[in-house]
Amino acid sequence: MSDDRHAGNYCITDLQQYATSLVPPAHLALTVLATVLSLYPHRDEALCDAGGLAVSKDTGPIAGFGDVISANAYGWRLGKVSQEHGILVRRRPDDRGLQLEVVDPIHELTVGDRIRLVPQHACLVLAAQPWVYIVDGGDEVVDVWVPWKGW
Repeated sequence: MSDDRHAGNYCITDLQQYATSLVPPAHLALTVLATVLSLYPHRDEALCDAGGLAVSKDTGPIAGFGDVISANAYGWRLGKVSQEHGILVRRRPDDRGLQLEVVDPIHELTVGDRIRLVPQHACLVLAAQPWVYIVDGGDEVVDVWVPWKGW
């Protein structure tokens, strides 16, 4: 294993671990649920309600602050963040990022869409949240975890 691989949050995983080939996309367990709030067609961008407090401001080998994995929004990335909001940008076909098996990679967003983001760094996401909703492959909450604080 090279020096750039770190498995401190291996049970959750994130884009940094994916970028080092440590985990496949199917093992990315942490996602942040966000809502599309506004569209900017002239810039090919959209505003969502997940910013630095939701996904952290960490970057990594994959550009941006998180990749969208929702089928209704595949091909988008969280490209910019402020404290509480993020700007979604389209991924170029040659962008390094999550490679998922998608039939139609071009999707248009609409206001109100719920999207799932895989963040760059899971540790900061969990440190910033008072609890985490656990789902088992769907949208139904099956448990609630309280991250350990005070280290």
